Amino acid sequence: MHGIPDWAGGGEVHTTGVPFRTTDAAAQIVAVRQGLGITTLPCFVGDADPLLVRVPGTDLHMYGTLWILTQGETRKTKRVRLFTEFVSRRLAAYAPCIAGLSIARG
Repeated sequence: MHGIPDWAGGGEVHTTGVPFRTTDAAAQIVAVRQGLGITTLPCFVGDADPLLVRVPGTDLHMYGTLWILTQGETRKTKRVRLFTEFVSRRLAAYAPCIAGLSIARG
């Protein structure tokens, strides 16, 4: 049962075994598209795929904070500061999608 989330054993979802197991994210997506089972994905990945749907009766699970790390004094340089500001703005613009609060198809 290693790697199978707690929610997979209850509610509307019933697992009967693990017919296919892989740690490769691309292979997981291909497998669920072919109907081989379920997997956990970031919402912005699964919601963007029209062939995938969220498992009914499951809640979102927040797994942590996203950090932008810099090395020492480099954070004060103009190019690093501009980059981190750009990335921060882009992530903020997509916050609902990243958090799984809006289903974005496209």
